[in-house]
Amino acid sequence: MASTDVLVRVQAKGGKFLGPDAGYSRVTLTDVGSGTVLAQGIAEGGSGTLSGGFDAGATRQQIVTPQYGTQTTLWLSATPGQPTAGFTASLELDAHTLVEFAAEALTDNQPNGQVVRQTMWLTPGANLTAEPGVVLVMPGLIVQVLAPATQTLPGRSLDVSARVTMMCGCQIDPTLPWLPSEFQVTATVSQIGGAFTTTVPLTFQATSTFDTAAPIALPGPGDYQLAVDAVQAAEGNVGSASMTFTVDG
Repeated sequence: MASTDVLVRVQAKGGKFLGPDAGYSRVTLTDVGSGTVLAQGIAEGGSGTLSGGFDAGATRQQIVTPQYGTQTTLWLSATPGQPTAGFTASLELDAHTLVEFAAEALTDNQPNGQVVRQTMWLTPGANLTAEPGVVLVMPGLIVQVLAPATQTLPGRSLDVSARVTMMCGCQIDPTLPWLPSEFQVTATVSQIGGAFTTTVPLTFQATSTFDTAAPIALPGPGDYQLAVDAVQAAEGNVGSASMTFTVDG
């Protein structure tokens, strides 16, 4: 039996580590052969630091930033001297073991359904604690419906507003590495039990905020479903959020 330490960090695809802006992540290491959970914990700490140059502690998942200033590639590393989102598992292994590494993105300390998994052999006594550790890459986008803010509307028109960020919570803005031009955001409104459905684009208004250019006309009273979808095709990232609402009168 040999003590084996493994550092695990969870990085948003095209973004930073899942830290306080995203709600962190829960990391689980499982013995594939037996199904035994070997270690589990929350990857807590900051989101890391971006730099224009590669160093030995940087992740190999570089962030491509077309038309962002003069720097088109950024590298992510743990922030020197500060805790950076990661989980160190201390395992007792007596043989080479095939291990599943899983990370669940959290919202309000609860898994939100977005998970990434990979498997790898671990060797007893072979520590993997050198930066950046084992990096799990979490695809997707975080989408939140900002408007309508209530589930009952008095009128027959609808303004839609949504917040879209990377999975790390990194914001979208022309002054940041994550540029609005890379994101397509749409709102689909359907009347429940009716024939009405429409899809309209949401346009960038302010940092991470996308709105309808004009109110959406609704056919009349009833129950409706709203779905907001965001796509960053360049990274293969997709996010979605939905809600139901009622139109009175």
